[in-house]
Amino acid sequence: MQLTDLAGSLKRHWPVVAVAAVVGLILGVLVSFALPSRYEATASVSVNPMNADPLGASADAARSVSMPTEVSTATSAKVAAAAAKTLADDYSLSAKDVREATHVESPEDSLILDIRFSGGSPEEAADGAEAVADAYLAERQADAQAEITRLTSATQQQIADVQATSVAPEFGGAIAQRTLQLQADALGTRLATLGSIDTTPGQVVGSPEVPRQPSTPGALPLGLAGLFLGLLAGIPLALTKKEENSEIGGVDGLQAIGDQIVLDGTKDTNRADTWDIAAFMLKIPTDIGIEDPFLIMVDAEDQHGRSITPGQELVDALSRRGRSARFVDAGAINEGKISRGWPTDKKRVSWAGEIIIIDTTHLTSDANKVALATRSDSVLLARSTTDDSAALRRLAGLLRSKNVDIALTALFPPRPELMTINR
Repeated sequence: MQLTDLAGSLKRHWPVVAVAAVVGLILGVLVSFALPSRYEATASVSVNPMNADPLGASADAARSVSMPTEVSTATSAKVAAAAAKTLADDYSLSAKDVREATHVESPEDSLILDIRFSGGSPEEAADGAEAVADAYLAERQADAQAEITRLTSATQQQIADVQATSVAPEFGGAIAQRTLQLQADALGTRLATLGSIDTTPGQVVGSPEVPRQPSTPGALPLGLAGLFLGLLAGIPLALTKKEENSEIGGVDGLQAIGDQIVLDGTKDTNRADTWDIAAFMLKIPTDIGIEDPFLIMVDAEDQHGRSITPGQELVDALSRRGRSARFVDAGAINEGKISRGWPTDKKRVSWAGEIIIIDTTHLTSDANKVALATRSDSVLLARSTTDDSAALRRLAGLLRSKNVDIALTALFPPRPELMTINR
């Protein structure tokens, strides 16, 4: 299938795409009203490295902190439970609710945690972010203090063991005593160092602000998203929609369009024969007079590559019957001029006493075709069996709305080899 075929299918079935887009738009707007509003607030926490060496380099201290581990701690069940307990007086949030509403990130190469909390109200979002930040700092400090207590207890036990060993008879020698003294000094230094560790876990450097706008998308973005999804769904539907056969088909197809006189030329081997009969069937006055012309509008479905128009074919048929007629191609007339009342009275006077065949095949506007029909004395429609019945039905309906009678509808076969004319 070529791109032109796809474009043609979309053009024919554009209502399918339009309906799908409108449905998507409406659903998107409805979803925006159905979704509960959510608000987000963020607390920024500076993580303090807990260095066992107060005189150590700050770079070493920074490297002692694993930020992925801190992110896991901030989103842990223990922190969520502590935050939920803090929020219990004002909000009915469980530890699971708090954990699901918390999202923590750490900017690259930094000791900052951004704790984002999603709440059902602006105040809940801000209070939740603050509660999680405080619970994280408290948990981190408690863990650090517990580790220092454990290390201090272990060091004190080691010092007691060294002291007990130093009074044993088997360690009474000078070298043994010197070794035990060095161990005791090292353990004493370690004990002093443990007592100097800063257990401050960090601090909140960015307090959460009460959000003014919800974080959930509103009616406009969801509506546009629904519109876009509707288009995505509608285009394939339009492309795969089964093509309905809108061809006229035969005489029955013409009669189904409306009550009209039909000349069936589908069995004729020469179009000229059909046009000769059409010229005979048209009620053209024998004596036209010298004051007015007799106007016959001839319309057919425009077909590219056609060497002669139906209007010219009718002129030739009248000529074979001894009637002279003037051919006028309405497609060569400015359509704005037609809509303003062409042919004018002056033009009609110049045609006085003549049979004028106005061919509207190349006109693009059905409205202008109907306008010319109301200014004509007779209307003849020429169609082939493969022409569009929907387009013909539309034109016939417009003509009926203006009380214009179709004098004759001539039906021709579609085969090119039967479209020759004997002159």
